[in-house]
Amino acid sequence: MSLEVTATSATPRALKTNVAINVLGAIIPLFVALVTVPIYVHHIGDARYGVLSIVWVLLGYFGFLDLGLSRAAANALAKLRDAPQSVRARVLVTALALNIALGIVGSLCLFILGGYFLLHVVALPESLKPEIVQAFPWVVGLFPLALVSGVGIGALESRERFLLANVLQVAGTSLGQIVPVTLAVAVSPSLAVLVPAAVMTRALTLAAILITVYHDEGPLSILIFDSKQARRLLSYGGWITVSSLISPILVSLDQFVIGSVLGVVAVTHYSVPMSLVLRSQVFAGALSRTLFPRMSNSGPEDARRLASRALMSLAYGYGAICAPAIVVTPAFFRYWIGADFSLVAAPVAEILFFGAWINGLAFIPYGLLQGQGRPSVTGKLHLAEVLPFVGILWSFTSAFGISGAAAAWSLRCAVDACCLFWASGLERRTLIIALAPPLLLLASSASLAWMIGTSLSEALSTGAVVGAVAVVMALREAPDLKRVALAGSSSILRVVRTRFNGGCRWPRRK
Repeated sequence: MSLEVTATSATPRALKTNVAINVLGAIIPLFVALVTVPIYVHHIGDARYGVLSIVWVLLGYFGFLDLGLSRAAANALAKLRDAPQSVRARVLVTALALNIALGIVGSLCLFILGGYFLLHVVALPESLKPEIVQAFPWVVGLFPLALVSGVGIGALESRERFLLANVLQVAGTSLGQIVPVTLAVAVSPSLAVLVPAAVMTRALTLAAILITVYHDEGPLSILIFDSKQARRLLSYGGWITVSSLISPILVSLDQFVIGSVLGVVAVTHYSVPMSLVLRSQVFAGALSRTLFPRMSNSGPEDARRLASRALMSLAYGYGAICAPAIVVTPAFFRYWIGADFSLVAAPVAEILFFGAWINGLAFIPYGLLQGQGRPSVTGKLHLAEVLPFVGILWSFTSAFGISGAAAAWSLRCAVDACCLFWASGLERRTLIIALAPPLLLLASSASLAWMIGTSLSEALSTGAVVGAVAVVMALREAPDLKRVALAGSSSILRVVRTRFNGGCRWPRRK
């Protein structure tokens, strides 16, 4: 199964294009946040921004009440991509109805538990409590919108309409940041103004998503709700929910343990490199998101073949990011934050890059298993990891500090990836070819980083050499990356040649 599928009216857009779209869809909101967050903090103050942060965390936590239906709907609809409209409509209406009902239940839970937590557990200035009382009902109303929009985006992605899905998501996220901060500057910094503005922008985004989905999938009617389909969706989504509940614990537990064993200062030295390292996984996430509909719609052999090729591309491509980053990290932290911070945090980042690289590769078998209707495997695996990870994390942190915590996290990622590779049925030979050379390059980069230290000129020059070696390896060993690179280079040369020839023509005499 080729990765180079040309888009026509009957076939989906090429995978390389969809990956690029999903990468941009993940990066653009980060740039919007970089611009708006300082304005927020300056105009509404630390206390109000802290309340907003807690509110978004609460919304994210209660998001488990989705019960995995967004992913389940995307999987089911991808399998039915060529099915009659009535069959797809039955699945979509069932998923939407379930999420509306779950959204109402979640809103009640959020209103009772979240309101109590904000007003009676979190230490708030008394002056902010009236604002929270006015704003919190809007937050409660936002919850069902988030669940319903997840199903709508899943329907778009099942047809691989990633461009439209990302445009709608990026527009909603960006407007949800820009409109409230504009009102904070122009009208009032009160939460009673900012939160309703954010909710209204999300409501408009949901309306756009539902209109688009209805145009693609309609006509739709609540009368075609299918109880058998509901049971199938909930069965699939239940194991997705297990992973959704456990994964955040596995990702953030290390910081709680560090805070308990070493103190809050150590958390800062650990959380900053962890945040940066996790952001490098945007490419792995984009590739996994792109492949999920096709792996859902393909037979087992075709899906594994597609996953193997994607794994080769990701192993070398992501390695070409992680290896130079390891070399440059000590100098980067020195000039970004300070020499003392770099001395402590840089070794942590170097260890975490190993874990992030192997964890990024695990996105492929993770998506393969779920796409092929085996979400129970990923859910059971995450459940089995919790207690051993707690024990190893606590002992490593106590013995080796935050570097030990980073090693424990990376070890868990490696074990998790090995289990997913084995369960997904990917060939061992493919795994060895995909993993061994980039892993050796990452180890060599760590040795170089230790020898170079924080010298900026040496770090940049060595990082450039390591990056060049990684690119050469990627072009040699990953055929799909080579094709994408050649196609991109040809397109750029064509544009440059056209512009150059057009700009050098002498004007004709009249």
